[in-house]
Parts: sequence; C-alpha cells; structure tokens
Amino acid sequence: MKISLFKRLFNLSIILCVISQLQAQNYSIELNSNVSAKESLPFFLRANKFGAIPNSNNILLNTAIFSDFKNSGQLIDFSYKASITGYVADKNDVFINELYGSFLINNIQVDLGSKNDNIQFEGLSVSNGNIIKSINARTYPGINIKTKNYITLPFAKKWLSAKVNYAEYFLNDKRVVDNAGLHHKSLYLKSVLNSKLELIIGLDHYVQWRGTSEEFGKQPSSFKDYLKIISGSEGGESSNSGEQVNALGNHVGNYLVQLNHMGKQLNWNFYLSHPFEDASGRELSNYPDALYGLFFDLKKPNSIISHVLFEYQHTKHQGRATSPNKLSDNYFNNTIYQSGWTYFGNTIGSPFFVPKDPVNGITNGIAQSRFSSFNLGLKGVLTTNIQYKTSITFTNYVGWFNEDFSENQFSPYLELFYKNNKIPFDISVGTAADFGDFLPTNVGGFIKLTKTGAF
Repeated sequence: MKISLFKRLFNLSIILCVISQLQAQNYSIELNSNVSAKESLPFFLRANKFGAIPNSNNILLNTAIFSDFKNSGQLIDFSYKASITGYVADKNDVFINELYGSFLINNIQVDLGSKNDNIQFEGLSVSNGNIIKSINARTYPGINIKTKNYITLPFAKKWLSAKVNYAEYFLNDKRVVDNAGLHHKSLYLKSVLNSKLELIIGLDHYVQWRGTSEEFGKQPSSFKDYLKIISGSEGGESSNSGEQVNALGNHVGNYLVQLNHMGKQLNWNFYLSHPFEDASGRELSNYPDALYGLFFDLKKPNSIISHVLFEYQHTKHQGRATSPNKLSDNYFNNTIYQSGWTYFGNTIGSPFFVPKDPVNGITNGIAQSRFSSFNLGLKGVLTTNIQYKTSITFTNYVGWFNEDFSENQFSPYLELFYKNNKIPFDISVGTAADFGDFLPTNVGGFIKLTKTGAF
C-alpha cells in the first residue's frame, strides 16, 4: 500500500487545519454498549453506523476533536476532525473513524483524508437517499474536490445551477485486489421550477481500478488507463481479462432524480436513486430497480410526529436479458475486483446487499443482491427532554434467478434521545429486532452516553 502518500495527505491536512483552528476546538466522547439475545446483533443495531459497530455484543468508545468552518468571510476557511473508535467485543479493535482536514476557498472545498458523508433526511432513510452510497461502511481516505453549494450557471439567470465533485481514494482494507484505487465524480443540476418547487437531476460515477490480483495479476494503472476509467472506455490492449474489454475497472453508478417542495406548513422531497454498472443500466434496461423515497418535514419540530419517510427498494430485475446468452448485472460484484462494492467487510451501498462472510479477513463480494424492501420511518418529540426516531422495515430476498429461494425479514427499530441541561451528557437508548426467515429471530438494545464541548 502507498502508506507514504496517506501520511502526506493526512499530515498536510491536519497540520494546516489544526494550526489555523487552535482557538476553536471542539470535542466529543461517546460511550456505547450494544447487547442482544443471540451472538450476533439485530440488523439495525449494526447497519448504517459508518462501519463502526461490530456484529456481536460490545462496549465501544469513540473520541473526537474537530472544528467546523468559521464562515468568517476570509479568503481561506479551514475545518478538521480526528476521531478514533475502539471496542471490546468477540474480536477487539481500535481504528481511525475519521481523519481529515478541509479548506474552503470561496465555494470550492477540498477534503483531504477520511470524511464521513452528511446524514440525509433526518437519518430515517435506510440508504441515506442513495442506493449505491449509504452510511453503512467506513469512509475511505483520499482527496475530494467539490463545490460546497450549487453554483448558478452564467447563462441560466438563476433558474439552473450545478454542483460537482472529483475525487480519488485508496481502498486500504484487506481485499482480493490489493492496493486498489477508487475514482469518483458527480454532477448535479438543480432547476427552480417555481417559488416552491425545485428539480434536481444528478449522476454519480465510481470506478475501482489498478491494484494487484493474485489471480489476474497487476491491473492497468498508467495515465492512459486512468483516462479510460474516468470515461468508461474499453480496456483494449491494457486489459488482461475478458471482463475489462467492455470497460476498464469496476464501474458503479447512480442516477438521481429529486423533487423538493418548500411550503409554509409542509416541506416534502421525492427522490429516485437508480443503479447502473454497464450499458444496460445506463439505458434504464434494469428498470424498475431503484430506491424510491418520499420524505415529509411537517415543520412542527416539537410535535409528536415531526418527520415521516416512506422508502421502497427494488433490485430483482438486474438487467435480466430476454436472450439467454446475456448475463444479468449481479449488482456490486465483479470478476476481477472480487471484494466488490464493500469496504472493511461492509457494503458501501444499501445495507440490504448482504456481503459474503470474510475468509482470512477478506470479503469476496455480495452474497444476496436481489431483494425488495419497504421502510417507514418516523421522528418526533415525546416530552420536553425526550425525542424519538423509529422505523419499521420489511424485506423480501429472492436469491439468484436459478434458485428456488424466497425469504422475508421484518426489522423494527426504536431510539430515544434524552437531553437535560442538568446532566453533563446526552443519553440515547434503543432497541431493535429481527423476525422472519432470512435472519435469526433476535432482539437487542443499546445505551449510548455522549459528551460534547469546546476547549
């Protein structure tokens, strides 16, 4: 692995940002314990936790120091975070959760290091609003250059704006292809339809490339190959596998369509996140596979129900061809990059894509990728000091096309947040359960104490 490059990125970002923010440091300390009736935890006690919760009874400690952008109007603004997680479980571990430095010049933001994504839709979405990029796995290290906010296009007279990013990351976990890289770029266009309604259309494109495979050898990594992977071109002479003749690297993409309505008494968002991995997906031949969501902000923050979310996911089509000679997509799996769309053993996309059990610490791709799911999420206030978040999720797995397989899963979740100025920390308690055929019947719970402050 290119550890020296990691160190340069981390050291540069952290040194610059810490020096600039010595007078504005914040900290957080989180003590968390998860327990269950079985050896493994219920699904929602471990899913969508940025890969930080082990799948067994545990006691976990997370500490962090951080500073946000000052928004002082200066030419260059800095932020940073250093977060370490350690836990005692069936296998103990200590790891860096986040470590990044960011600087902002006008509307251009550069992130160096490992930085978690922002949580969307009040944390009620099972896939954070994006079927290929949830908050289920740890964040990978690298550099991300992006626009912080939408930029109005010069010719558009405020009715059309754009938001973009361009990033290069390193997949530094144990993988079938060692030292693999990850390229990411996105383009989102926002159109103001009227005073209350706006439309967002976007494209995300990820590519796993380069690295060394024990089976297929060293993968193409020249600058000419890099131009091919960012454009989705064929592998040609650089390819040493039949799969890469179609497109060099392992491509994972997403179309997003989102409608945002802003009203006096109600805000709502409709979103559709459509996955693709090849030409059939890009041409929507795998319809209706997608994540469909409808989110309501009732604009009553102190009400017993302040936010509501309905979500449906479908991945059963997989571009299945009418011709028997054409293979289906088999989302998040790849012949060369056999660890697939996973990082440190967790699926990067929707957590309903079930990864295979690791062998010698290496995950060999996705075991179950064909499913449909429905999720209902609610958030609100019970008393002055107690808020809640709850979800009810039903999932149906059907196995691969030639399998006689259909298993259902019902997974409820409830979390209560208690905050009182007389107590020096916040308290969260919750419970989750699994019922059905796919996962073992299981019930568990957690308690979390969080202390935040400044020094």
